[in-house]
Amino acid sequence: MKIPAHKAASPVERGRWYCFAGGALTILALLSVAPVAHSQEAGSSDAPIVQSVNVSQNQFLQAETLLYYVSTKAGDRYDELRLKEDFRRMWDTGFLQDLLLDVRDGAKGKIVNFVVQERRRVQIVDYRGSKAVTTSNIEDKLKEKEAQIKIDTFYDPARARKVESIIKQMLDEKGLSFATVKHDAKNLGGAGVQLSFVIDEGPKTKIKEIAFEGNEVFSDSQLLWEMKKLKPAGFWNLGWLGGKSTYTEEKWGEAQAKLRDFYLANGYVTATVGEPVLNYRDGGSAKKPQKWLSLKIPVTEGEQYRIGEVKFEGLTVFKEEPIKTLFKSQPGDMYDESKFKKAYEKLRDLYGSQGYFQWTGFTKRAPDPARKVVDLVISMEEDKRYYIGRIKFAGNDTTRDKVIRREIYMNEGDVFNTEALKASIRRVNQLGYFKPMEGAPDFQPSALGDDKLDVTFKVQEQNRNQFTFGGGVSGLEGTFLNASFSTSNFLGAGETLSLYAQTGKRTKNYQIAVTEPYFLDRPITAGVDLFKRKITYDSYGTFVGYTQGGTGVTATTGFHFRRYSQIFLSYSYEVVTIEGLNPTGTTTVTTPGTPTYNPFLFGTDTNRHESRISPSFVHNTTDSPFAPRAGVKYTTSLQIAGGILGGTVNYIRPDVEGIWYWPHTRRTALGVRVNAAWIAPYGESQRLPYYQRYFLGGEQQIRGYNIRTVGPVDSVGRSLGGDKFVLGNAEYYFDIISSLRFLFFFDAGQAYLEGEKIDLSKLRTSTGAEIRFTMPVINIPFRLIYAINPNRDSFQPSSAFKFAVGTTF
Repeated sequence: MKIPAHKAASPVERGRWYCFAGGALTILALLSVAPVAHSQEAGSSDAPIVQSVNVSQNQFLQAETLLYYVSTKAGDRYDELRLKEDFRRMWDTGFLQDLLLDVRDGAKGKIVNFVVQERRRVQIVDYRGSKAVTTSNIEDKLKEKEAQIKIDTFYDPARARKVESIIKQMLDEKGLSFATVKHDAKNLGGAGVQLSFVIDEGPKTKIKEIAFEGNEVFSDSQLLWEMKKLKPAGFWNLGWLGGKSTYTEEKWGEAQAKLRDFYLANGYVTATVGEPVLNYRDGGSAKKPQKWLSLKIPVTEGEQYRIGEVKFEGLTVFKEEPIKTLFKSQPGDMYDESKFKKAYEKLRDLYGSQGYFQWTGFTKRAPDPARKVVDLVISMEEDKRYYIGRIKFAGNDTTRDKVIRREIYMNEGDVFNTEALKASIRRVNQLGYFKPMEGAPDFQPSALGDDKLDVTFKVQEQNRNQFTFGGGVSGLEGTFLNASFSTSNFLGAGETLSLYAQTGKRTKNYQIAVTEPYFLDRPITAGVDLFKRKITYDSYGTFVGYTQGGTGVTATTGFHFRRYSQIFLSYSYEVVTIEGLNPTGTTTVTTPGTPTYNPFLFGTDTNRHESRISPSFVHNTTDSPFAPRAGVKYTTSLQIAGGILGGTVNYIRPDVEGIWYWPHTRRTALGVRVNAAWIAPYGESQRLPYYQRYFLGGEQQIRGYNIRTVGPVDSVGRSLGGDKFVLGNAEYYFDIISSLRFLFFFDAGQAYLEGEKIDLSKLRTSTGAEIRFTMPVINIPFRLIYAINPNRDSFQPSSAFKFAVGTTF
């Protein structure tokens, strides 16, 4: 290690301390301490005075910043021990590469000088030489691993080496097992550095074949099927799907665990799966070299075992008998590890609901080869019951803590209930203010007690403030221009505010709405919606068009009813105008058992005054408001218009809807909706107005049909609309990335006339595929739909390709 040269010192110089950073090694050396002339104690009343304290050779750091860590000031008595501590504190800041303390005699006392060499700061970071992974891919992965190197931070060789290993792992996952990654740090200016990560991808590696050695009971194909993440390259075995033909240690670890679980699930308690023998050989061409990999996996199957004696140990919180029933295994049964895993999952939830957060359970197996049975001891490590210390939040820069806290089903001081924790995460995700929380919150021991845990919910806010200006074409609304502002988290307080204006060939729509989910900080929803809208329905096929306008106001209130459930009550007053509906040539239709019905307007007044009240109930456990994969949503509502409420239209309209989501794999799920409604006039309203009748079709109901073209028709083929309808939708999702979803769908529905029974054979059906892409910032799903209509009327298309916005359900 080289010690820098220094100027000649005066004969009475007290001493110098040097500190050098050499990689991970730091050396602190006291080079010389001359005896004090008068043998006075350092810092005593007769010690010399400190004339000045200085910092030299600093380039970017201000002297005041470094002197902040020095307690010795000009005018103080000179104290070597105190100065040595100052030296250590300045070094411990981590700002410096080298540090020298130079003490000299001055005219009025001691001159103390800290000679510094600052650590280099990263000014440029780049990644070179790879086509398989992009800079954005690397930066996203480094952020995920909390290993990103930020500009204007100190250069740290150890952190750079960590980045190398992460990039190497990314390349391994791409089948580039022979890739190398090295970092190059070049000086840039006085104390800057350009940090370049140089990547040599090398030849790509793919699995050519996988063979097993020692297996007799199960064939190679059976075992290969269990290895979900590793497959030989080839079209028919789907090795190309999801990178399964590339080998990594992580993928092999999962495959090995799957094979062991497979043997244990079939009673082979002593079966072992060894490490594979890897054999590489060259392939490809000179321009595009390739490495082929063959895996030979040793397997020892052993004998199949049945369950012998079963005992429990460490079980104190619950009684043994009810716990036994969870394992669904009896002595004499074939041993099946999968049953035990399911039992442990249920036990984890059971213990977690009682506050035993650290509970673990495992099975001790004692196979007896002579009897071909395995004796079992089910061991419980219950630990102690935990309580909640502090509940904290991180990442909510805009959203106030109370907005999240009121959705948490946990209180400080309560028993730590993992089921309440899961419900809390689900509820926070339902808000839509943040990106979905997939992992568990951060748990830390609490200062409030050894049996308490502090819980920190880490959220990542997403933009819920949307301002849009644009236009488009819609099957319902035609060409249009619109502008809108909406937020589901106004000023971070949880309120919903929306302003909307739209004008176009067939529509005019103006709206302002405000909703407060916790009115007066109580779990009471309160909202008001002012609107003025006008829409022209063009005649299409069997549908007779008209123009409908509406101006009114809606006031809503509601409250939470148990977990995930809410009850709402809204009141609306709307003036409805109907224009452009020509009654000339209309027909009268008589349905058996019903009065004569004219499908157009009744009377001559084209203005309708609707005064209606709408109670509703919503139960929602879905995991996301935008792209759900799990949970249910039940909605029931009842509209009552007229009667004692006034107005010129009297009707009742019950509506029920059920939505279910079942996750299948990590990226796939099934969604199903069933919806039915009925509307009936009463009092002075003998018939339903045309605009209140049910017509199905369109991207939110039956995707392959145009809007309002599915329903009963009269004797001349004109749409009548129904007084009831049934609708069903099914979607199977493939989440390609977080913002891109591909799905297959099947839709079926029909509207029926008064007195007509619901006949499922009359359902109009549509099936096909759809791509949904959620646009960043505005968070609105855009949809491309291709549909085939197998059961349709003669005037309806056999297939359709559509563009739409939003979701079906």
